[in-house]
Amino acid sequence: MQHIIDHNASDPMHLGTYSKPSTFFGLVDDEMRRLGVPADLLPHGYLYGGLPDGFPFIPHPVDGYPAIGHLPLARTKPAAEAYRAVLDRMAADFQYDVQELIEKLEAEHNEWEYATKNIGWYTQDTLFFKLT
Repeated sequence: MQHIIDHNASDPMHLGTYSKPSTFFGLVDDEMRRLGVPADLLPHGYLYGGLPDGFPFIPHPVDGYPAIGHLPLARTKPAAEAYRAVLDRMAADFQYDVQELIEKLEAEHNEWEYATKNIGWYTQDTLFFKLT
């Protein structure tokens, strides 16, 4: 999977280092849900959501990592906007990490928007995540 992603304009970005990332983002989801962020924009769902429907089968690692997730690039801006709208009301323990996620989603959206308008061969429509 990583070879496919790398070959197709991968932008490696480091989100953070977590001892239990699934637990952490599950708690972030709980906090965002409490603040009214729509369920389809909660980060745990796309960070750990696996590959898109119709993607060829790739066996999962025995220990669950790397975890693969995806988010349609068209959803990056709505997700970033929803997170930004609640950021100042979130528990302080989550604010730094959510701000980092917002910045990365906005950067990916800006690159996607530019490329779809200015690069004729550009057809990327999905943002993939690999959590290790």
